[in-house]
Amino acid sequence: MSDNQKELLANIAPFGLRMQADLKERIKAAAERNGRSMNSEIVATLENAYPAFSKEFLEELSFLDQIDEIAAKLERVRAEAEEIARAREEVKKVDRAISKADDLLKKPKK
Repeated sequence: MSDNQKELLANIAPFGLRMQADLKERIKAAAERNGRSMNSEIVATLENAYPAFSKEFLEELSFLDQIDEIAAKLERVRAEAEEIARAREEVKKVDRAISKADDLLKKPKK
């Protein structure tokens, strides 16, 4: 073991772990099959079960958040567009009413 590895190990705080005897035996057997200590076997298993997120993965998660934000904005824009369309229809109705009133005012009285 290199001095660097020894230094890294010296900076890792010990962690007590209680487990059932049969689980301990299974870990011991797996460690022997893999040529590791029980501690190394447990750490390798935990690393496999809880992998560190890569920078790329975190960027992808951030991108998905951005997509969700854009989707929410798009929904608000669509709702506003629908409101504008309803308002335009109301304006058209008012224009038609004004036009009819103008026509009535322009007709000669009998």
